[in-house]
Amino acid sequence: MPHISNQELDEYAEKAKAILIKIAQRRTLITYDTLMYKLGCGPGRELSGDIVRRVSELELSEGRPKLSAVVIRGDTRTVGPGFFGLPGTPDHSSRSNSKEWNNPNITLEEREYWQNELKKVYDYWSKDFL
Repeated sequence: MPHISNQELDEYAEKAKAILIKIAQRRTLITYDTLMYKLGCGPGRELSGDIVRRVSELELSEGRPKLSAVVIRGDTRTVGPGFFGLPGTPDHSSRSNSKEWNNPNITLEEREYWQNELKKVYDYWSKDFL
């Protein structure tokens, strides 16, 4: 897996955040591959999860909802399993290790949690957009 510095990760996260805000304002979704293409990283880049995770960590630190809720996998059409490892995830949906993060399937409880978070993101970012 490629490695980038924390500074580079933060730079990608800031660029990704701007893209994700526009997606949230439109109340739509974006795939990891499309996001990475828009960032100039090409589809399937292995750092996509790290970048998206960093966006949500920054948003959470500012008291905003998990913006990464708008980023989905192309194959499952749901968030990546790493979403359930973010701070603030309830115990019944939390994933705490790499084995759990590598399982792309999500449970009904996880799907409901994601949908609730997605609604919070849409409501937050689209309130001044409409």
